[in-house]
Amino acid sequence: MLRIPYRNRLLLKKILRIVLILLAVALVLGVVLLIYIEPYIIYDRDGAHLDLSADENQPAASEELAARPTIENPLVIYDTNAPVEKTIAEMGGYYITTAMLQDPAAVLDAVKKLDEPCAVMIELKSIFGNFYYSTSIGGAQKADVDIPVIDELISYLVDNKFYVIAVIPAFSDRAFALDNQSCGLPLSSGALWMDEYGCYWLDPANETVKSYLMQIARELSGLGIREVVFSSFCFPESSSIVYASDLTSTEILRQTASELTGFFTGSNLMISFETDAADFPVDACAGRLYVPDVDGSQVERYVQLYGGSQTLTELVFLASSRDTRFENQAVLRPLLSE
Repeated sequence: MLRIPYRNRLLLKKILRIVLILLAVALVLGVVLLIYIEPYIIYDRDGAHLDLSADENQPAASEELAARPTIENPLVIYDTNAPVEKTIAEMGGYYITTAMLQDPAAVLDAVKKLDEPCAVMIELKSIFGNFYYSTSIGGAQKADVDIPVIDELISYLVDNKFYVIAVIPAFSDRAFALDNQSCGLPLSSGALWMDEYGCYWLDPANETVKSYLMQIARELSGLGIREVVFSSFCFPESSSIVYASDLTSTEILRQTASELTGFFTGSNLMISFETDAADFPVDACAGRLYVPDVDGSQVERYVQLYGGSQTLTELVFLASSRDTRFENQAVLRPLLSE
């Protein structure tokens, strides 16, 4: 049996202690380095990669929980004795897109020239997640436009008794997906799925996503807006998305639509949806259903598709056409030419 001299044993113990200390230091440095580079990890179509040129102000993944909105003490106006609004068919009206809001002064001027109050629909968030008004939602990104003028536009509409409708893309939201990556739709690599416009999409069944949408609607209700329309309310059609559920996509959308509608039931805020999908769960919609980009030849098809719903308040078409086939339908037309 090999005997190690006492001095050598002491030396080996000292070396072992030093090695363990060095390993512990290396582990700590590794964790610190991982935390430091996390903001520079970019997720795109090719997966995850390191980009040291990324914005240093990008929230780190470790801050994700703090960035997630919660619904506490909902400040929504409830009034069961509120007067019944006219239908869109009776009011008539216009829609305003984010493209029009690149020149908000022109939009405000056009609104002030309207003869009498009507329905006015405004896109107040882009598919990239940029807000087109002075939102107080933590971490929200504002669009690069004249926000104070848009705030003035909203105030003018509300103060002058227009029926104001806000359009909010529900699940197409690049900014929120980057700040809350566990809420996005993933690829097999773990990176987030991206559509052809460079937008990340959110998981319709995710509780944080639902809270986020409720928070936006609650804030808009506080501004005097009477109806919130969720667009991009669908699952993207892509075989690249890795998603496991016992429910079908239609069942998930029906459940989420019912929760959003139910949260504001009895309040002065109507929850509606914008879609042209044949499989949209219209039975979960108690508000209005808006069909975008319609020409006269499509009117009858959508009337047959959605018109038989017992829960739907009204079917509304977003169209620029003056086709006579729209005469007996509820229609909103563009305020400005784009």
